[in-house]
Amino acid sequence: MEKLDLRILLVDDDHIFSDVIMSKLRSRGFNDVIRAESAEQALDLSEGQSQPFDIYLLDIMLGEMDGIELCRRLRHQVASKSVPIIMITASQQSPLMERAFQAGATDFLRKPLNDTELAGRIGTAMLLVEATKKEKRLSDASLTGFVSVPRLDMLCADEHVCFSDVSGMMDYYKLENKLHRLQDGPYQLSIFRICIFDFQEYCTRADRETSLRCLHVVSEQISNAAPGTQLLLSYIGQGHFLCCIIGRTSRKSEPLYNRLQYSACQAVKRADALGGRKIDIAVSPLADRNILTKAEAINLVRREIDQISDFATVTLPEVHAVVDNIFDKVEGAPSFA
Repeated sequence: MEKLDLRILLVDDDHIFSDVIMSKLRSRGFNDVIRAESAEQALDLSEGQSQPFDIYLLDIMLGEMDGIELCRRLRHQVASKSVPIIMITASQQSPLMERAFQAGATDFLRKPLNDTELAGRIGTAMLLVEATKKEKRLSDASLTGFVSVPRLDMLCADEHVCFSDVSGMMDYYKLENKLHRLQDGPYQLSIFRICIFDFQEYCTRADRETSLRCLHVVSEQISNAAPGTQLLLSYIGQGHFLCCIIGRTSRKSEPLYNRLQYSACQAVKRADALGGRKIDIAVSPLADRNILTKAEAINLVRREIDQISDFATVTLPEVHAVVDNIFDKVEGAPSFA
C-alpha cells in the first residue's frame, strides 16, 4: 500500500467509532493519523505541533465544546486558517450543517460512513491542500484583486488564475468541492466551457499584465451573464473557463446560453481595446441537458480539467493520480459505522 503523506487529526469521543475510522484510514495508506477525544485536546494538539495538520475530521457531537465551535476556533489559528475541515455527523438537520459551514467547515460526512465516500472526500481535501499550498507560494500578486499567480514577465498559459473581485470565481478544486457538498439528487445545473482560442500564442505576444487583464475582462463578463443565480466560475488554464450555474432562471429571461454568448462578444470588444490584440471566444455546454445529478456534474468538470492537464506541465495532475488510485482501491468496499 502506497503511503499517503497527509497528517490527519481525528476528533471523536466515541472510542469504538474512532478505532474503526483509524483502522480504515491506515488500511488505505493514511498512516499519520492522530486522535483527540475532545475539542480541548484537539486545540492543544493543533497548537503544539511543529508540523501542522493537513486535514481535520471533526465529529459534531462532542462534550462541552462541540465540533462546530472547535471548527470556529481552529479557523482563528494561523496554522489552521486554510486547512480542510471535514465534519462528521449522524444528524439529518440542515440548519446544523449550515452552522458548520458558517464556522468554516470545508465538507461533511454522515454516519454510518461509507469507505468510498470517505476516501473520495479525503481525496478532494488533498486537492484543496495542494491548491492552498500553491496559493500561499504564489501570494505575491501582480494585479489588484488578483490572487495565486506569480510575478513573471509573461503569463504562462498553464497557470490557474483566480480574481477575488469577480463574483462566483474560485480555484477549480474549490469549485469541485462545492459540487461535492450538494445533496444527492437531480439539480437544474448548467455547465459551460468558455474558451479563448490560441490563448497560449496570445500570452507569448502580450506582456503579463495585458494577459491578466484580458482574463479579468472575460471573467467579469461571464460572471455578469447570470445575476441572481448560484454561479461557480473557474479559470483552469490554456484559455479555458469552467462555468457552473445552479438554480432556476426565469422563463421570461433570455436563454442562459445566449446570454453567455453575448457576454463573450462583449468581452472580445473590451479585451481587444486593452492592447490591440484580437481574441476569439467560444461558449459550449458540457451536457445536452440542464438537469444533472451531483455525480454527473462532478464527472463533467473532472473530465474537462483532465483534458486541460494533458497539455500542461504542472504538478497538479499527480494529485489526480493519487485520488484515482484511492477510488480504485476502495471500489466495492463495504460500509462501516
